[in-house]
Amino acid sequence: MATCPRCLGHLTDGHRCPRRRSLVAAEIIACAIGGGLLAWLTLIGFDPHGQVTDMDAISFIAGALVAVGINRALRS
Repeated sequence: MATCPRCLGHLTDGHRCPRRRSLVAAEIIACAIGGGLLAWLTLIGFDPHGQVTDMDAISFIAGALVAVGINRALRS
């Protein structure tokens, strides 16, 4: 069986080379930042007077984790 010259994997009809780790890491970081910002903006939308002051970091982290989880689930 032939091998791929780029990744040295089996060269079948449906062969796709695996993505590089740096691109996967950049995608995860971008998804986390986007999810965190979306969660933060949602918190601002529901709390326009700023009464919930301790939830800024928590909402950003939770949004980032949810976005990365959804992204990874859809990728696999």
